[in-house]
Order: sequence, then C-alpha cells, then structure tokens
Amino acid sequence: MHILDLVQNAIAADAHRIGVEIRCDDDRMMLRVSDDGRGMSPAMLEAVDTGFFSTKAPGAVGLGIPLLKETAEECDGNFSITSAPGRGTTITATFRRGHPDLPPFGDLAATFLDLLVMCDGKCLHIDYHCDGRALDIATDRIRELLGGVRITHPEVIRFLQNYLSEKLRGTDDEP
Repeated sequence: MHILDLVQNAIAADAHRIGVEIRCDDDRMMLRVSDDGRGMSPAMLEAVDTGFFSTKAPGAVGLGIPLLKETAEECDGNFSITSAPGRGTTITATFRRGHPDLPPFGDLAATFLDLLVMCDGKCLHIDYHCDGRALDIATDRIRELLGGVRITHPEVIRFLQNYLSEKLRGTDDEP
C-alpha cells in the first residue's frame, strides 16, 4: 500500500515523470519513489513528516508517509524525503528484510499493474531487482509498442497481468 500511496501523491502533485525503484541486497531492501511534481516547501515537508497533513481530496488522512517512515525505522532501516518547490520529490526507505515486523509486500504484480494503469498518460518507470527477479518496465515504452492502443485496453491489461506475474514469480532456474 505504501507504493500505491506514494505514486498517488506524485499524481496529486501533477508529476509527469514518476519512478519506482525496489532493490534487495542480502538482508536489505530499498524502496524509492521519485517524481517531477510540484515539490514541497520546507514547511510542507515538516507537516507531512508530522502526519495528518494532505493536499489530496478532502477526507484524506495524511498518514502514508509517517507510517512508511515508522516502518522503515522500526525495521532497522532509514527514511529520507527530499523535495523543493518546482523540482519534485524523492522518498527513500530502507528496511532489514529479515526483521520480524517488516510487513509483506503482498501481490507486487497486481500493485505494479495498478500503477501502470493509474499512470496511463504519465511516464512511470518501475525498476525492480530482488531475489534473482528483475523487472524494468515503463509506460512510455509500453505506449510506443502499443502504437496508439491504450494501456487501459482489456487485452493489454490481461497481457500485463500475465507478464508481470511471470516476471515477479521467477523460476527455479533463475539465479
């Protein structure tokens, strides 16, 4: 849910380019989401870090970033957020993968599919490297291959579901 929340934040900040990077090395995992959206002033950064602050729709709780920070720090990791008005935002969280309090990622294939569909019309780049599995996919490359067919077309969604599941599931033959 953290990944979806961070990308939704980027979209709400009028980002055109959004990057999602997940890397695993031994017992460490790094999650980074960056965008070229409106960015935040130092005062906004402080408010976001405190929690219960959101520029999204009325009724938004504003706890996504503080909860991600808390999870990273509780799981022997780190959290950083850099942002400036007009320059976008980058959020990086690291975790110790073997920490007992690290929540599971859940269905990454479904999450990545949601992101690709949600970012149709934007430039989303997903770069995933964990446990011998790799995925490097971007909406602009998909659109180029589709030649005018939308990512939201049902046949494209079915293809992407299968492709993402296969890439993230891996096989016993992979290193």
